[in-house]
Amino acid sequence: DLDEKLNQQDYYMGTPALVVEIISESTKRKDLIKKLDLYMSCGIQEYWIVNPANRQVSIYLFKDQNIHEYTAFKYGETAESFTFKGLTVNLSQIFR
Repeated sequence: DLDEKLNQQDYYMGTPALVVEIISESTKRKDLIKKLDLYMSCGIQEYWIVNPANRQVSIYLFKDQNIHEYTAFKYGETAESFTFKGLTVNLSQIFR
């Protein structure tokens, strides 16, 4: 239950199942290397990296602190979550 994960200031206190990062040239290295390792090791289930420069979304599924599955979607395709069935994003709608 979500209410159980909120503290008195309504901050979420737990490990999210899904993290989405929008990278830029200045954060690219940190998001692709450091955050990938951090999220994989701390119990995140799925990590989406949105790259506006090449209009691509990379999706990592983690299990047992390793990359279990990986896929990438390009402009014109529909990205689909490994974890949340029915969660899809048409990349033509987010990249103009």
